[in-house]
Amino acid sequence: MDPDTARQQIRDKITALAESLGNKADGLGDDDFIPQLDILDSAATMELIMWLEQTYGISIPDDDLTIENFGTINLIAGYVTKNG
Repeated sequence: MDPDTARQQIRDKITALAESLGNKADGLGDDDFIPQLDILDSAATMELIMWLEQTYGISIPDDDLTIENFGTINLIAGYVTKNG
């Protein structure tokens, strides 16, 4: 998987999830700290994780669900390209 493609797909999914909650995320940058922006609730975050697993054909262990792996778009893209 190309990291640039993954970044765009992940940004699009996060933006769609945020908008479904009534939050604006159209200016979301690749290094913006997503938890600090408060644009996703816990249900949307779990939906994102399930989408990542389905889209990239990976299984994400609970121990990997950390800020270091999922705090920004760049970190998420790096994780899925490394593990996919």
